[in-house]
Amino acid sequence: MRIIPLFFIACLLGAISLPAHANPLNRWKVSCGADKGSITKQGKTRIFRTSANHCPGGIFNQRAEISTDKVRPNHKGRYLFSSTISMTNTRNDRFGIFQIHDGRHGCAPPLSVLVRSDGRFKLQADYKTGPGESCIRDVFRQNSTSVRFKRDGRPQKLEVLIDFLGGARFDVQVLLDGKLAAQGQYRPPEGDGFIASKHFYFKHGVYSQHMFNYELISQDMKVRKVHQ
Repeated sequence: MRIIPLFFIACLLGAISLPAHANPLNRWKVSCGADKGSITKQGKTRIFRTSANHCPGGIFNQRAEISTDKVRPNHKGRYLFSSTISMTNTRNDRFGIFQIHDGRHGCAPPLSVLVRSDGRFKLQADYKTGPGESCIRDVFRQNSTSVRFKRDGRPQKLEVLIDFLGGARFDVQVLLDGKLAAQGQYRPPEGDGFIASKHFYFKHGVYSQHMFNYELISQDMKVRKVHQ
């Protein structure tokens, strides 16, 4: 695994990026639909609120997410998702805040960045082996830290650095207010018995197994292609 030293992050943040219209991973739309008023946009700010899950498959009941255009699984390049996040809710339910998806129905996607009930981050992924929930669970090689996500409305800078290596492989680092929160790698096996991803795209918002009331404000959200 290629771990990117944290002192490179400052360089990455200042790197030249593709224009938004040229970067498919920075073109966003509502994913699968959502309850009326649960996803709103005000300038560069998006606000997510409780919604039923309108996507097919899976066992999660709540979803209010936006998603990008697609790239091929053999795509190579380093991309930085960044947004200033403010969340307010009264229950510490686990939820997903960012994903790399391939359109599968059932099983966890190639990457789900989860906020646990204690505020720490977890990276989760499954290998798909068949229809529905046929999969090998929780395969992501990862390291998490003691950095904790706040749910009291205070703004926090969330950054997810993805390094696509080709062959449906990638490395990931998650940072919160410039501090490393989690990092890991996705290395899907090849051959009979495994369903290969046909494309990748990003998702952002709130995705959870159980319904709970919340408001998540995402400001100045963008995805940039960056270079060391």
